[in-house]
Amino acid sequence: MSRLTIDERALLQSLDCRDKAQALSILEEMEMLLPVRSELFRSVLTLSYKLRNEHIDFGYEMRTAIGELDEEEIA
Repeated sequence: MSRLTIDERALLQSLDCRDKAQALSILEEMEMLLPVRSELFRSVLTLSYKLRNEHIDFGYEMRTAIGELDEEEIA
């Protein structure tokens, strides 16, 4: 089961990263460029926190974001 929201998975997919470390690096760069009061900043901050502090299966999240899961994996 996914630990990320649909918006977080979409953001993660849009970054087109090959692994969690690269995604975290890009998210950290984005945090410095975005206005603090923006909705995107909050989304980036939340996703970054989840990737760092929760056990997130990066491959699983990327496959669910693009709908590549088999029926067996969903059940």
